[in-house]
Amino acid sequence: MRVPFGLSATALLVLGTAAAAPPPRLPIAIEVLPLNATTHGDSRYVKGLVDSAGEPSAWFEYQPSQIEPGSLERCADSTLSGAVHCVRYHLADQNLREVRPVHVVVVIGEGPMPSVRCIGIGGEDHRAEVQTITVNPASRAYASATEFNRDLGAVAGCITAAGAESGW
Repeated sequence: MRVPFGLSATALLVLGTAAAAPPPRLPIAIEVLPLNATTHGDSRYVKGLVDSAGEPSAWFEYQPSQIEPGSLERCADSTLSGAVHCVRYHLADQNLREVRPVHVVVVIGEGPMPSVRCIGIGGEDHRAEVQTITVNPASRAYASATEFNRDLGAVAGCITAAGAESGW
């Protein structure tokens, strides 16, 4: 039986578009931890970046966190380096290495251009130079979309590197 050319071309077009489907998004659970009350304005900006990285057309597929509610709050009254040790202690204490999805805590530091630190469950940084970034909250209001997109890419890289601590 011969298949008409138009029908076979249509079949190839359908198969070609199926092959070009985007890769699956990475499943992840994220907690955002601002260090103190003065960072809440900046934390809204960083939370917005984290939310943007989880949109359907973006990198991650967010899933519910299994971190004990309130367990990280005691880490919020610390410096950024102190918070890293505190968060790592609480993540290890909750034995999240065997739990899926991968868990990442995004800690927001202080200052006009706050440092952001992404911490995974592996016990040590996968790529320290990527897991600590600086963002510019003013980029939404005053800078171009280029600065916001740079911050978005940096946050996505930070989260990905922290997720790699657990063997992604």
